[in-house]
Parts: sequence; structure tokens; C-alpha cells
Amino acid sequence: MATEEEDEVEWVVESIAGFLRGPDWSIPILDFVEQKCEVFDDEEESKLTYTEIHQEYKELVEKLLESYLKEIGINEDQFQEACTSPLAKTHTSQAILQPVLAAEDFTIFKAMMVQKNIEMQLQAIRIIQERNGVLPDCLTDGSDVVSDLEQEEMKILREVLRKSKEEYDQEEERKRKKQLSEAKTEEPIVHSSEAAIINNSQGDGEHFAALPSEIQGS
Repeated sequence: MATEEEDEVEWVVESIAGFLRGPDWSIPILDFVEQKCEVFDDEEESKLTYTEIHQEYKELVEKLLESYLKEIGINEDQFQEACTSPLAKTHTSQAILQPVLAAEDFTIFKAMMVQKNIEMQLQAIRIIQERNGVLPDCLTDGSDVVSDLEQEEMKILREVLRKSKEEYDQEEERKRKKQLSEAKTEEPIVHSSEAAIINNSQGDGEHFAALPSEIQGS
């Protein structure tokens, strides 16, 4: 009996996972996330807009799931049992179920939206770089003429770019100091060698200079 129940749970989990990978689920969910994620940032304070968007998302998820579960004959109890089973707690299953869990857990939902927002902005930067070869002033140290909302959206990106530039400058400064240090280490060696040569030359000159006197004296 237990085996039959386990088989049933496994079938439900696999069925749901298959649906969540398919276009009937992924397309409307992705469209919603991409359209709504632009207002989300990684600040701790949550805005009223976030709650409203989360409620819209929850309604979309419920609508999609109810339609699918009704179509294949899975009731709510079977669905809940499947979502809490060990099969649903593996790393792979958790990744697949994240959009479903986000409908009930605002923390998961916000993290998902912030992540998508950053991904889309980074993608936009890559496209700008590919097309123009350079970044616009609003993303560098130039004049910023974008709106307040766009400034908020680009804050994370400018921070990433700033840190990258600082790391590059620090690396260049480290290389320059290393080269100067190596140059200073080599200079005394050269000077010592030159001094030895000069001293030897002077000593030889004194020796040869004394010879005529000795010859004259003799």
C-alpha cells in the first residue's frame, strides 16, 4: 500500500515538474516577471507596490496551476502532498518549484524579482557595449541625464562598474610599485660594479703614475 502511495506521489511530482518546464507555464510566468521586475531593488525596505505585484503573481500562479491540475485530475491534497514530499525537496526540484513557492513566500518572490531585474540590466549593458563599443555617460562618470527611476535602476550596475574600475586601478598601481621596487633593487648592484671598476682604474693609474718618479730617481 505504501509503495502505491509513493508511486502516486512520484507521478504527481514528475507531472508537475514537467508542466513547470513547459511553455504553458514558463511563458506567462516569464512575461510577468520580466514586465514587473524593474521596480524591485535589493534594499531591505519593501514598498507597497511589491505587495500588490506579489498578489497579482499569486493569482496568476493559482490560475495556471488550477487549470493544469484539473486537466490531468490531480486534486489539491495530492498537490500539497507532492510539494512536501522528499522528492520535491531535492536541489533540482527546489529550483523548478521556486516560482510556485514564490507565490506563497514573499521573501522568495522578492529575491526572484530582484535577481531577474539585475540579469536584465546586465543583459542591457552587454547589448549596449556590443552595439556601440562604449557605455553611455549615465553608466560611467559622465553627465547623468536619466530620470530618477532610471537612476535607481542603474545604481547596482554603476556600483559594479565602479568596483571593476577600482580593482583595475589597484592592479595597475601594484604592478607599477613592483616595477619601481625591482628597479631600485638593481640600481645599487650596477653602481657598486661601476664603483669597483672606477676604483680599480684609479688604483692602476696611481701605480703607473709612480713609475716615472722611480725611474727618474734611479
